[in-house]
Amino acid sequence: MSALHNIWKDRYLSISTKIHIYQALVQSVLLYAAETWTLLATDIKALEAFHMKCQRQLLQISWQKFIRNEEVAATTSLPSISEVIRRRRSALFGHGARLQQDVPAHKALRCHVDLSLGRPPDDHWKRRPGRPRERWIDQVRKDNGIPPADLWRRATSRGHRGTTLRPSLATR
Repeated sequence: MSALHNIWKDRYLSISTKIHIYQALVQSVLLYAAETWTLLATDIKALEAFHMKCQRQLLQISWQKFIRNEEVAATTSLPSISEVIRRRRSALFGHGARLQQDVPAHKALRCHVDLSLGRPPDDHWKRRPGRPRERWIDQVRKDNGIPPADLWRRATSRGHRGTTLRPSLATR
């Protein structure tokens, strides 16, 4: 981020250009594979704090100016990091649900959905003792506010729209 200091200070670049640079160079690295993370509340707060710090640097707002984070976010019109992660996580869930049935990722996700409905994988299956860890599927449930089984039904009923390859790649 400090390598971009000269770009943030450049008065000939518009704010929208700086925001595009931020999204391409900083946010893409910050959120690499974020849809697979299991985050605690402290992790989300740290990510949001870094996101706001970057936006303040981008807008050249010094720490001495008393400007609320809401005003900074309204100026940049960037969504919060937690919202971006939530959307990516929901998209990954839908993608996994729509995979072919013999794909291991589809099988694992289906197993989690079945467990949430109270259907164990076999008759001899037992949950490990102790407090269960926060799982990715639990994060998806919190993000959307509905059980994974309902998400599964929505995702599979939607189906794949169009082809799996981009049209430009399919014609080559």
